[in-house]
Amino acid sequence: MTESLAPLRSKKQHSTSLDIESLGAFTRPVKVLPAPDTPRQKPPAVKAWKCQLALAITQISFCCGSVYLKRALRAVDSTRGQNFHPIIYAFTREVLAAPIMCSMAWLSSRVLPKRSDLLHVSALGVCLFFNQLMYIIGISLSGVLVATCMQPTIPVFTAMIAVCLRLEAGSIQKFLGIGLAVAGSVSMVAGGVSGQHQTAAEGHKMLMGNACLLANTLAMAIYFITAKQLVLKYPPMCVAAWAYITAAVCMGVAAAAFVEQKDWQLPSIMLGPLAYWVVVCSVIGYYVVTWATQYLPASQVAAFQCLQPFVGAVLAFAVLGEEPSIWDVGAIGVIAGLVLVAKDPTESTAMFSKIKRIVSQTSLAK
Repeated sequence: MTESLAPLRSKKQHSTSLDIESLGAFTRPVKVLPAPDTPRQKPPAVKAWKCQLALAITQISFCCGSVYLKRALRAVDSTRGQNFHPIIYAFTREVLAAPIMCSMAWLSSRVLPKRSDLLHVSALGVCLFFNQLMYIIGISLSGVLVATCMQPTIPVFTAMIAVCLRLEAGSIQKFLGIGLAVAGSVSMVAGGVSGQHQTAAEGHKMLMGNACLLANTLAMAIYFITAKQLVLKYPPMCVAAWAYITAAVCMGVAAAAFVEQKDWQLPSIMLGPLAYWVVVCSVIGYYVVTWATQYLPASQVAAFQCLQPFVGAVLAFAVLGEEPSIWDVGAIGVIAGLVLVAKDPTESTAMFSKIKRIVSQTSLAK
C-alpha cells in the first residue's frame, strides 16, 4: 500500500514544485535595475577624438548662444513696452528643458534617486540655479567677452574647492595654478571700473556684471564637486535632469518673490535665443558633456572651457563690436592657471578615488 502511494506522492510533489516555479515566473520582475549604491558598468569604448570633437563643438555652440542672446537684448526696446527680466528668461528655459531631459533620462534608465540622496540632488539644483541666473545677469550687465573669458576659472575653482575639502591632493604646481587663475579673474572683474567707461554708473554696472559672472563660475565649480558623488551611483543624464527640476523650482520661487507682474513676459525677439538655449545649450549641451565625462578624464573635459575666451572674443568683436580692454589680459592668467592645474602629476584620479571610497563606506554603513 505504501509502495503504491509512493508514485502518487512523488507526482504530487513534482506538480507542487512546478506550480511554485510557474508562480515565480509571473511574480518575478521583468527587469531588475542595479542598486544605486553599486558602481555602474563601464560603457563601451569610444575613440577619444570623437569625444574631444563633440566637446569642442559644444563649447563653440555655448559661445554662439551667448552672442545670440546679447544681440537680441540690444533689440529690446523698453519705450515700446518690451520688458526683459533675466529671472523670467531663466525660469522659462528651465521649465522647458527639464521635461525634455527627464523624459530622456527615464526612457534610457528608469531610475529614481534614493531618499538618502535627495539632499545632494537638491544642493546640485541650487548650484545650477545660481549658475544659470548669474550668467544671464552677467551677460546683460557686462557682455559676452568677459563672460566667456571667465569660464576657464570653473575647473580651476573646482580643484581649489576639492583641495580645501581634502578630496584632492594639493601641490605647489596646483596652488600656483589656482593663484594665477584667481588673480586673472580678479583682474577682469576689476576691469568694471576701468577708465574706458565715461560715467561712474556704467563702471558700477560693469562691476556688478563681472561679479555675477564670477559667482556663476563658483556655482558651477560646486556643481561639479557635488555631481561627482551622484554620478558614481546614477547615470549622468539622470543627475542632470534632477538638477534641472530643482533649479526650475528655485527659479520659480525667485520669480514669484522678486518679479513684478508686468515683467512676466518675454518679447517676441527673445523666442529665438530661448529656443536655442533650451535645445542646444541645455538638452544637447549637458548631454554631450556628461556623455564625454564617461570616456575622458575630468580635467580634460574641463580644459575645453579654454575655447570659450578665444571663440567668444572673436564672435563678440565681429558680431557685437565689443572691444577687449587692458583688464581682459587677465584671461591669460586664467588659462595659464588652468594648464598648471590640469597638468599636475598628483591630480590624476585622486579626487575620483577619494569619492569612490566615501561612497563605498557609506554603502557598507547602511
